[in-house]
Amino acid sequence: MIDREVTLKSLIAVLEGKKPERVVWQPRLKHWYDVNNVRNTVPERYQGKYLDEIYEDLKATPRQVWQGGIFGGGEFAGYPGIVAKEGEDVDVWVKQTKGLYYMTAPGDYIITKYVTPVGEMSSVLKRTEYGTSRYPVEFFLKDRESIKVYKYVLERRTYQFDWQRYRWGEKRFGDLIYPRGSLSKEPLMRLTIELMGVERTVKWLWKYPKEMEDLMELMTQDIEKQIECYAKTPVVELCFGSNMHQDLCSPRLFKKYLIPFYERVIPKIHKAGKYATAHWDGYVEKLLPLVKETGLDGLECVTPKPQGDVTLEEMKRHIIDEGMFLRDGIPAVLFLPWTPIEKLKEFTFKVLDTLGSTGRLILGISDLLPANADIERVRLVGKLVEEWNEKNF
Repeated sequence: MIDREVTLKSLIAVLEGKKPERVVWQPRLKHWYDVNNVRNTVPERYQGKYLDEIYEDLKATPRQVWQGGIFGGGEFAGYPGIVAKEGEDVDVWVKQTKGLYYMTAPGDYIITKYVTPVGEMSSVLKRTEYGTSRYPVEFFLKDRESIKVYKYVLERRTYQFDWQRYRWGEKRFGDLIYPRGSLSKEPLMRLTIELMGVERTVKWLWKYPKEMEDLMELMTQDIEKQIECYAKTPVVELCFGSNMHQDLCSPRLFKKYLIPFYERVIPKIHKAGKYATAHWDGYVEKLLPLVKETGLDGLECVTPKPQGDVTLEEMKRHIIDEGMFLRDGIPAVLFLPWTPIEKLKEFTFKVLDTLGSTGRLILGISDLLPANADIERVRLVGKLVEEWNEKNF
């Protein structure tokens, strides 16, 4: 049984830079849960269970559970959130279809169209095999006319905090975990991953620098609206959904666009009484030395070798030794059934000895538990963490 009071105190202590009473084991299980529910491969003991009930059985601290039901709508769902409200003259049409006339392979697609007085823009998302996540096959921003439409949308968009969702979670786990909210990706990362794609973004930064910078200014203002919306809520931490990867954002682009962005908005997050974090789940060896210039309070999902491209020692030097905290730290591949279990045990103690001893670690899986993972390895790590805590706290 998890000591709820000690767990919450320890989580908050990590944020505040104080010595926690223990290292908390808080892995992301939602992807595993969603996919196995769809394909009816949830272990018998967990069938019909809510995700937080599975956490309780595994003796792990819940995460991404601040929402009822199974599907939460994406990688960063499962947390308290805000809802976008479009302008009165902005119409949004969404439809789902099986196959598209220009696609040769059938599949589940989501088509979204924005209709405004200055024009239209549309995107197409494709659901993955089990429908639990999606990726773009057609981006919103295809030409300069669509940029004009997107600017119009951003100028009129406002946000409201989802109090109903918050209260649902507060009753269920408010004495165990603190509420954290998600912010949009940083403007450059959002253009690269969600709105334009890598190739078009890089080309247009070169061909139309003023137009792109004007667009990113509006996107920054949009994030400032999100921060303002969160300001008067009980949310403790705000996390950028970056999906940071050095192949999508080179050190040169990071210095030119990301650092000035962070320097502008993170003081606003701090002024609102919140902690600022970012989701860095890609290859980040070339970017990690720059994180000290961002003003971020912490990073999540940074993935060490052999899955990622950084060592635990580099993570300690560039994150924890620079005054930030780290959430996660165990490569997801170590939870796959064909990986020798001794490797998982060995790595768990190594990350605890290297990072846990600093008091700035919330232990989790980098990035999340794979759908085909051995769920019992989550229980095993919990026992290893408990053993380590007894010796070190």
